[in-house]
Amino acid sequence: MGVFYVPVQVRNWQNRFLPLDRRGEDISCEALVDCGASELALPADLLERMKLEELGHIQARTADGKRHDYPVFGIVELEVQGRVCQVRVIQLPRGAQPLLGAVPLEEMDWHISPSEQRLLPNPDSPDEPLLRI
Repeated sequence: MGVFYVPVQVRNWQNRFLPLDRRGEDISCEALVDCGASELALPADLLERMKLEELGHIQARTADGKRHDYPVFGIVELEVQGRVCQVRVIQLPRGAQPLLGAVPLEEMDWHISPSEQRLLPNPDSPDEPLLRI
C-alpha cells in the first residue's frame, strides 16, 4: 500500500466538562494512514497541548518488530473528512509523525484506496458511518 497522509482534527473530549483554564487546545495536523497499525498515535508534544489524562500503559509491537511500553491517553474526539469518533490515543515520542490506524478508520467507516492514496466512504453507506455490531 502506498503511504499517504490525511488532515485530522483532534480534541480533548473532556474539554466540554472542564473550566476554561483547564481545557486543552484543539489540534489540526497531518496523520499517516496505516491500516497495519491499530490505533491513533500522536507525539507527546501534541498530547501535552491537548491536556489529556493518562489512562494507563500498553505493550505494542512497532514496524521494526520490537515490543515497547507506551502510555495511553484519552479520550479524544477525532475528526477525519467530516466523520467523527471517540478513541484513546497512544503517546509517541516528541516530534514523531501522527499515525492513523485501523481502529478509528473502521469506526468512522473509511475504506483505504491504495491506488488513489485516499480514504473513501463505505459504498454501502456513503453519507454516514455504518458499523457492524
